[in-house]
Amino acid sequence: MKPSESAKAFEAHAAASGVVVHACVPRQGFAQMVSFYQSIAVDGCDQPDGDMLLFQWGTNDWGSGTHFELNITRQFIEHELQDDDAISQLSLTFRFEPTAERGVLGQGNRWCGRPAELQEFLEFTLSSPAFAAVADQRAMEVGLDHWYV
Repeated sequence: MKPSESAKAFEAHAAASGVVVHACVPRQGFAQMVSFYQSIAVDGCDQPDGDMLLFQWGTNDWGSGTHFELNITRQFIEHELQDDDAISQLSLTFRFEPTAERGVLGQGNRWCGRPAELQEFLEFTLSSPAFAAVADQRAMEVGLDHWYV
């Protein structure tokens, strides 16, 4: 798979497990992204830090109103390209109403730089207060996007 094909490939991967990406809860979406990371190789990103996962959360306003967001992103760095043209991201974002309870969760992130770090990444992610707060709740919006930075 090429990074530019990752959104379609991810949706197909999830569908094969019976998960509809735009209708899933965070626990399902995160499990699918981790499975996708483990089982679907990406062409041209085999150097160190060429294929990573990022977990991030927080309350943000990106111009369409304030939302609490829980996100898992697979970042690709294509070794044949240069500078920012080499970096792209497949991002799965769950947007929820901002509440006082969600606001106290703050903002943060955690990287998984390579498969050997995946277990520690999963333990952090699944036990984080931000993930626990919304893991099994339906989001207002589920977004799946791929873009070059």
